[in-house]
Amino acid sequence: MSDTITPQPEASAAGVRLQFVDAREVMIDQNVRTNTKITKPFVNSIKRHGVIVPVLAHPAEDGRVYVEDGQRRILAAIDAERYEVPAFVIPEGDTETARIVRQLIANEHRAELDEVERVAAWKQLELDGMNVVAIARSVGETPKRVKAGIAVADNKTAAKEVAKYEVTFDQALAIAEFEDDPKAAERLRQTARSNPAQFEHTAQRLRDQRTDRQVVEELIATYTERGYQRIDWPRYDDKDTLPFSALTHADGTDLGVGYVGGNGYRYAVRDAWNGFEVGHFVTEWKKSGLKKRKANGTPNLPWTDEQKAERRTLIANNKAWESAEKVRREWLVTFLSRKRAPKDALTFIADAVIENRGSLSGALSERHRFAAELLGLSKPEWGEQNPLAAHIASHPARTATVLLAVAIAACEAATSKQTWRYPTGDAVAYFTALREWGYALSDVENIVLGIAPDADEQAEPTPQDDAADDAESAGEGGEGAPEPAEPEDANTDAEDAGGTEDEDEDDAESGIEASAPDAEECEVTVA
Repeated sequence: MSDTITPQPEASAAGVRLQFVDAREVMIDQNVRTNTKITKPFVNSIKRHGVIVPVLAHPAEDGRVYVEDGQRRILAAIDAERYEVPAFVIPEGDTETARIVRQLIANEHRAELDEVERVAAWKQLELDGMNVVAIARSVGETPKRVKAGIAVADNKTAAKEVAKYEVTFDQALAIAEFEDDPKAAERLRQTARSNPAQFEHTAQRLRDQRTDRQVVEELIATYTERGYQRIDWPRYDDKDTLPFSALTHADGTDLGVGYVGGNGYRYAVRDAWNGFEVGHFVTEWKKSGLKKRKANGTPNLPWTDEQKAERRTLIANNKAWESAEKVRREWLVTFLSRKRAPKDALTFIADAVIENRGSLSGALSERHRFAAELLGLSKPEWGEQNPLAAHIASHPARTATVLLAVAIAACEAATSKQTWRYPTGDAVAYFTALREWGYALSDVENIVLGIAPDADEQAEPTPQDDAADDAESAGEGGEGAPEPAEPEDANTDAEDAGGTEDEDEDDAESGIEASAPDAEECEVTVA
């Protein structure tokens, strides 16, 4: 059998007739297309306009026709209930091979309109007087897509994006917004390719960043015109250049926008993780008579008499605590050397274990080294028997005393100069037990139990004390007085002593709102 296709006689123009056929009555010939792909927009188009392009058919013996090319149009016409279909009917005379070849050629070489051609056609319809809704109905598209397509047709940059990168109309329009920003445009193209669901979010962030940048550029232009000096954003450890937020006037009032352009004023701009920031700073602020705020952010003002008295009490009680601690620990050594433990020892031990009083868990990790010290035993060493256990083994009658030493050592180790200032429930229970066991609490230790010392026992300030307080309050180092003792700010021995001139530095990198120098220009705010 030969594979050669025998050419068939061409039908003369007189042999081909154009007629309308009923889509319900025609017979569809065998076709190389098995997936007809009848889409809703296609059916809607035929419902509105009917079948425009005639199908190709051959006459059948019973008066009906066989459709060789156009089965999608026939099936869609039936769905759309537009049964009258134009058809070119040509005389039968082909072989099956010729039919297949024609069907392949007809389907293979059809090319759809590309998006640029499509939007150009929509634009022409608009120019001819059709509105977006009418165009959408006519071509079976949504009004939103048609509107975006016409906008693309009006924008050469967007049209190029559609043609070159195969992005959607909306994406092309967004990319066109950044025609003058190649990096932003490329970022949007990458998002459209790799993560289209995030495209709108990325585009909006880029718009916001551009807006911030424009605000900053306008601000820089204004400040440059007014002669303000721009600097690099100061380092966090720069003590000579501080932000407005870290400084006050000598009377403790905020610098505020009114200080823009004042002595030592500088501004800086940076591109931070959350957008552009404009910071207002003062360089060599001490020379301008400004004050640095305290570590807690409050103004650094001269001390009142009450604050001076509070500080003297703080220092005196801290010193008294150091002395009392030595006396108390010597008493504990004597107390634990007794032959018998006090009657309520087991209760104290049980509370300490159950409530984990003091630093009992920490003492365990150190093998109860402090307890061994209070009992006069050798220091515990890893890999060897604990001296406490060895002492119990050789002196079984002292088991309760050893356990009491463990509980006492845990409570004692948790005490410090902070204890009289901020007594905890554990500290109250511990000092109450000591008093009941016969220990004479000093005045500062009584404070733990809520017993204040007699007023007449408080030391009167000397002229030297007053002079020292005044010097510190005046801030001879240039930064003003160290902060008076306050519960929330006192956590170290250095703070107990009243702090130093170089207290915790304020973070020079804190975000500052960018404000123009005049009240009417204070709308400028950059993240």
